[in-house]
Amino acid sequence: MAVSVISSGSCTPSILKVAGNRSRSVQQRVRFQLPNDLRAILLDFINEKSLKPYEELVCILKDSEIQVCLGYVVGIFDQFSKYAYCNTFVLQDEDLCELLRKSRDCISLLKQDLRHFVEAILNLKWVHRTDKAVREFQGFVLDLLSAHTYYTKYTLDKLVTSFKPDDDNEWVNSIPPEKDKRSFMKIHDLISVILQVIPMSSALLVKTIRHHFPYLKRSAHEHECYIYNILKVFDYQPDLRTDLLLLVASRLTILDVNAPKAAIEELEEENELEIDMDDQDVFAMDDSEAHEDHMAIKPQSPHRMKHPIANTLDIIMERLFQYMHTECHELKDPTLLNWERTKKLYHEMLTVFDKMILPTYACHHIQFLMFYLCSFKQALAESFLNYLWQKVCSPNVAPVIRQTAVLYISSLLARATYIPVSVLKNRISDMAVWIHNYISSQDGLESVNSDVRVHTVFYAICQAFFYIIAFRHKDLVNTKSNLVFLQSLNLTKIVTCRLNPLKVCLPAVVQNFAAVTRAYQLAYCYTIIEHNTRNTMPVAQQDGHIVKDKSELVLLNTFFPFDPYILYRSGCAITPIYREYQGSVSSEDSYEMSHEDKHLDEFEEDDDFLSGSSFVPSPVTYPELFSYGSSPGFKHM
Repeated sequence: MAVSVISSGSCTPSILKVAGNRSRSVQQRVRFQLPNDLRAILLDFINEKSLKPYEELVCILKDSEIQVCLGYVVGIFDQFSKYAYCNTFVLQDEDLCELLRKSRDCISLLKQDLRHFVEAILNLKWVHRTDKAVREFQGFVLDLLSAHTYYTKYTLDKLVTSFKPDDDNEWVNSIPPEKDKRSFMKIHDLISVILQVIPMSSALLVKTIRHHFPYLKRSAHEHECYIYNILKVFDYQPDLRTDLLLLVASRLTILDVNAPKAAIEELEEENELEIDMDDQDVFAMDDSEAHEDHMAIKPQSPHRMKHPIANTLDIIMERLFQYMHTECHELKDPTLLNWERTKKLYHEMLTVFDKMILPTYACHHIQFLMFYLCSFKQALAESFLNYLWQKVCSPNVAPVIRQTAVLYISSLLARATYIPVSVLKNRISDMAVWIHNYISSQDGLESVNSDVRVHTVFYAICQAFFYIIAFRHKDLVNTKSNLVFLQSLNLTKIVTCRLNPLKVCLPAVVQNFAAVTRAYQLAYCYTIIEHNTRNTMPVAQQDGHIVKDKSELVLLNTFFPFDPYILYRSGCAITPIYREYQGSVSSEDSYEMSHEDKHLDEFEEDDDFLSGSSFVPSPVTYPELFSYGSSPGFKHM
C-alpha cells in the first residue's frame, strides 16, 4: 500500500536513542494513497486468501488524523531508520470521498466479519470536512444501514457522542458559534434520515442518548451542548419529546438534589466576602496602585454560580426556559402565544412532573419548569391546580404524594403573581370544604384515633390552608366582599376541632396564621396555642435538662416547593412572575413566652422555612419566617 510524505517539521528532541548518533525526531505528515481495488482486498479477507492488506487498511483508517509516535517504521521508512519519527496520518478530503465511493460499491460485502473496517470508517471525523465529503459520508451511512441494520446501534452511538464539545470553551451568552451550529446540524440531518429509513431506531436513539448523558460532575459546557442537541432532536422527531424530557428531568433532578440550597448560599456568601475583602484592599492603596491592582483582580462573574453543580443546573434551566418560551410563542411575534403548541408541551411536561418531579425528595429548582410554563396563560395554571387537587382528594393516591401535592398548591398560590384572586378564593374554598367534611366525619365517631399518622393528609391540607391565608392575606382583606368570604370559611371550627391542627402544623405557619386571624377577627388561636404548649409532655434528658417532646412539637416536616429561586442566570425568567413575601400583620399585643417554651429553640428544623433554629411564639410575626424550605416531603420526627 503506497505511502507518500507530504511535509516535514523541524527536528525536536526525542526520548528515542539511536546508537552512535544524537537522538533526533522528525515530524512527518504522511498521506496514504488508498488502494485501487478495495473490493479485491475485502474479498481476499473474507475468503482468507490475504489478510495483511485488509489489516493495514483498517490500521490506516484508525490512525488517520491521530498523532502517534513511532520509533522505526519497518519496511516503509528504512531510509530514515536513524531517526525517530513522529508521524501524523492524514486522510485528505478527496481521499475520504474516494474511499466512501468505493465502500458504497461494496455495501453488500460489509457484513459483520468486516465490522472493524466499517467501525473504522464510522470513527472518522467528518463534520468539519467539505460539503462534498459530508454528503459522501452521509450517503455511505444510509446505504450501510439500509443493507445491514445491525450497524444502527454503533452508528447512533458515534453520532450521539458527537453531541459533546471538543473543548471546554463555554458559549458566550449561551449562544453557540456558527461553526458549532453547522457541525451539530450535519449530525442531526443524518440522524433524521436514519430515523426515517429505520423507524424502529427511535427507541434505540433514546437509549443511546441516556447512555451518553454527561456525568453530573462533568463541565457545565458539556452539559449545555448535550442539552442543546437533545432539544434539536425535538425539531425532527417530536414523538420522542416526552421520553427525552423525562430523561432530562431525571438528570436535572440528580443535579438539583446534589446542589442543596444551604451549600449554594454558603459558597455564594464566601465569594461575596472574598470580593469585599479584595475591594477593601484596593481602596487602602493610593489611586494609581489601586487602579492597577483592581485591573488585575478578576472576581467571579455574578452570572456564574460558585457551586459547580449549581452552575451546571443554572445553565441547563436557562436553556430549558428559553426553549419553552420559543416553543410556545410565535417566531415572528414572541408576545403572541401559540395555543396548540403550548397545550401539547403542557401535557408532556405534566407527564414529566407526575412521573419525575412530584415524587422526588429534596429538589429545589426543577419544579420551576412548571411554574414558568403555567405563567404563559391562566388556563394552564388552573389546569395544573386542578390536577394537583385531584391528587389530594383521591384516596387511591399514596398519602405522601397527596401531602406533597397540596404543598405544591399552597406554594403556587402564594408565590405566583399570575394567579388572580378569583382563582385563589376558589382553591381556598375547596380546601375549607374538604377540611370541614373531614372534621364532620371524625366528629361522628365515638372516639377519634389519637395517632396523628392516620390524619397526615388532613394536617397537610390544614397547613396549606393556613399558609395561603397568612401569605396572601393582603389580597384577601382588601375589599369588604373578600373579608366576608374569609368569615364564611368558619375558621374557628377548624382551629378548635378535636384533631387540633394548630398543634401539628409547622409553628411558623401557625403563628403567622394566628396573627392574621386575630387582626381581622376571623378566629382566635392563641388560647389553643398556649394550651398546646402547656400540654406538651416534657422529656428528661441525661444532662438533667427538661425539654419538650420533639415528636409532638413538629410532626410534619415540610417544604414549600416554590420558595425563592436562587440560581442567577435562569432566575431572570422567574423574577418577573414571582411574589416575594411582604410581611405579616402587626399587633400591639405581645404574647409572653413561658419558661418552658424557651426550650423550644433547642431543636432545629430540617426546613429553612424558619429564619433560625428557634421558634418564638408571638402574634407579631416576621417576614423572615417565610423564607424557603429545603425538604420536599414529610418526615415524622
